[in-house]
Amino acid sequence: MHRIFRTSEDIINNNIIVDGEDFHHLKNVLRIKKNEKLEIVINENLYIVEVSNLEKNRIITNILNYNEIEGEILNIHLYQGLTKSDKFDFIIQKSVELGVKSITPLITNRVIVKLNNKNTEKKLVRFNKISKQAASQSHRNYIPKVFEPINLLDISLEKDELGLLAYESSDNYTLKDILVNSKTKNIKIIIGPEGGFDKDEISSLEEKGFNTISLGKRILRTETAPITMLSILQYEIGDINR
Repeated sequence: MHRIFRTSEDIINNNIIVDGEDFHHLKNVLRIKKNEKLEIVINENLYIVEVSNLEKNRIITNILNYNEIEGEILNIHLYQGLTKSDKFDFIIQKSVELGVKSITPLITNRVIVKLNNKNTEKKLVRFNKISKQAASQSHRNYIPKVFEPINLLDISLEKDELGLLAYESSDNYTLKDILVNSKTKNIKIIIGPEGGFDKDEISSLEEKGFNTISLGKRILRTETAPITMLSILQYEIGDINR
């Protein structure tokens, strides 16, 4: 069953109206038919609906039933070093599929990509569109937000949060060691850009309470590291195998 996200304004009596990009995707890409059922997420509720009418610019659905959405086990925020657009698109898509709560592009000393206000705004629109599509495809209960880029030095860590910093030169801990001794489900993870971090950046983050961790003996690409870390987190303390 296909899943989409709408707003409370789309609910009219016992119907939910679907228009705009969702309408075009359902009609022209998924070829949805009359009487076919859909899942529609609105705020904290999951609606099961049936297509009653396909009009020129919108789909009319009837609400069959709805339930309150259960919260997810982990609250993971990803800080990802900026990369070229195709790589960052991939990172967003896969991170959303693997349960990230939100994503913040990260500006570091070795980031190659340069941004200005105009292209940042356009990129954020595209990034959040990718997040929405990935959330629908993977049946997430909400759409993870992609925030504006920030500087590495502006990252902070709250008392109830676990900070994880992927660093290829770390010999302090493995991720499993840290998870055994931590009970929090609020996690911030930091992944560097293609050029990695310099030593001053690592020292600054460690002073803020972030744990440098190794993801194994192999050096992972910047687009591979978040997928690896998120997969481990979901397996060890998340919803995989549950």
